[in-house]
Amino acid sequence: MFFKKKEYEKISDVFYQKIVSFSRNKIFYTKYDVPDTIDGRFDMLVLITIIIVFRLSKIDKDGTELSQKIFDTIFRDLDFSLRELGAGDVSVANNMKKLISSYMGRQKIYIKAFRKRDEFFLASAFKNNIYRNYNQNKSLILLLSKNIFFVIRKLELIEDQKLLRGDFDFSVDHL
Repeated sequence: MFFKKKEYEKISDVFYQKIVSFSRNKIFYTKYDVPDTIDGRFDMLVLITIIIVFRLSKIDKDGTELSQKIFDTIFRDLDFSLRELGAGDVSVANNMKKLISSYMGRQKIYIKAFRKRDEFFLASAFKNNIYRNYNQNKSLILLLSKNIFFVIRKLELIEDQKLLRGDFDFSVDHL
């Protein structure tokens, strides 16, 4: 095993901060008109997490274990946020089930698009998820899809061990 348990926790926090920071970048909400709502922000958090999980899944056991730790970190924080907003235990449990189900459904469809390297399929998934309650311009959705594939290609160029250490940066220069 590449990491000890405590190291996984530290590194998953590093990944989480990078994921949150990138998913909240204003370019998604201005240039691509992602709805700047709780749902829109959740969708972007999920998308960026899935991109990272997809890349880490190609790094054998260490990548898989780190992916799980990142997932746990994200959903622990979502649970905490719901409680901080005043939700009770039953409400939090029900909401967490919905959030996890939403994540898993998106992961399945996004990973399928990533593996096929199909920008149109991914754009269709974005229309059904990120833009589900909005009548968004198809060319804008496709542009977001194309640029997400650019992010994926950029992550693929990072050496596995470097990525496992969290030694990478998301950049919006190309977006």
